Amino acid sequence: MAYAVLILDDDEDFNSLLTDIFEQADYVVTSLTDPVEAVEVFTNTDYDLVVTDYKMPDMTGAEFMKAIKKIKPEVPVVMVSGYLENDMIRELIREGVGGVFLKPLNIFSLLERTSELIEEAVKLRSSTLANPTSEEYDEDESAQTKLGFSFHSFPCKSPASSEFADRLYNLRNFKLALTLIGPRGTHYRQICGDLSDFHNDKAEQFVYFTPKFFDHDRVSSAFDQAKADGASCVTCILLDVEEMNTSQKQLAAQLPKAEGSFGDYDFDIRVVYCVSGDLDELYDAEVIDENLYILMGTAEVRVPRLRDCPSDVVIMAQHLAANVARELGLKQMPRFDREARNYIRRYKWPLNYAELSRTIRIAVEASRDGLIKIELLKAQSEDDENLGVDSQFEAMMMGLRKDIVGSVVILSGGDMSRAATFFGADSASLDAILK
Repeated sequence: MAYAVLILDDDEDFNSLLTDIFEQADYVVTSLTDPVEAVEVFTNTDYDLVVTDYKMPDMTGAEFMKAIKKIKPEVPVVMVSGYLENDMIRELIREGVGGVFLKPLNIFSLLERTSELIEEAVKLRSSTLANPTSEEYDEDESAQTKLGFSFHSFPCKSPASSEFADRLYNLRNFKLALTLIGPRGTHYRQICGDLSDFHNDKAEQFVYFTPKFFDHDRVSSAFDQAKADGASCVTCILLDVEEMNTSQKQLAAQLPKAEGSFGDYDFDIRVVYCVSGDLDELYDAEVIDENLYILMGTAEVRVPRLRDCPSDVVIMAQHLAANVARELGLKQMPRFDREARNYIRRYKWPLNYAELSRTIRIAVEASRDGLIKIELLKAQSEDDENLGVDSQFEAMMMGLRKDIVGSVVILSGGDMSRAATFFGADSASLDAILK
């Protein structure tokens, strides 16, 4: 369920611009030009935020705000204007306005402040609902309100993402090991960022390791720094565990048990294992051994696929587009036309967040007028889909090659030289394939 915004501006062109901006950011918008009518509509409708112009006939923005604050004081208000004196801005803030923006608008700042105000209001409602004093408990409140905590890696508008966020939050205080199991292309770093935010404890440090940069010396160096910083707990995020070599997987199993030299540190050690693949299947395929299998099965959380979160994907796409525009220094906020938004919802995203991120970046870079149309998205996603098929085929062939080489080595009585002669290759090449 998207947040609802009331926009009041007697300038129809600017009203239309504001409406377009908020609709592109996936808000449900009511646009009005008459402040008297707006008070009546506000009285009879629930809104999460109000955006109003300051200078209007019959009633100023300040007068309008006072009127609606008497009705529902908890709803945040943002004021826009062509020009305001500093004294007037300070007066508006004292009277309760959540933000003042002068034309021409900085769209990114406006949306950022909007999100902050709504989040603050949601937290306030959550604390009130935790100790209800009446029977006015709303069973249909938004997903974020139901969660009762901040979560950013998914907007949590879909049941699958809301359930995932809730389970991750409930397991935030795990003792030794937690495993995140997601499809290819999962945005594990953002998810673990949410896990870190659940604690917000300066005495706890989160350290990330990838197969390319994971060995005993690097872990020891990170732990020495954590000790110097006075950390009481270090959580190691191990990305792409299924791609680690044998020695790295042995190290991954030692960490949460504080074995070897890791037992010398006086802080708690936790590990988050991030894998793409079912644990039973990884174990049966001997990708992980029994020790690691048992540890990783202690607490599991499955990350949903984007195709299972259709209500989330458009919001995620808009956030990605805004970030890319900010990186590129674009003055205009990228916008998706209606067909493009529908395509984003319907498309299956076989490579998940990695594909969505790449597709949106290329679309923003290729869009000349700031409007992203369906053709741009389809062209890139079709390329990614073909790439995904090719990658899967390549992975399958690599697996078959390893099986064939292994079989020949066994038939050669374990003699690598004889097997190498059979293939017309050298022993080192066969050894590399088997590893």
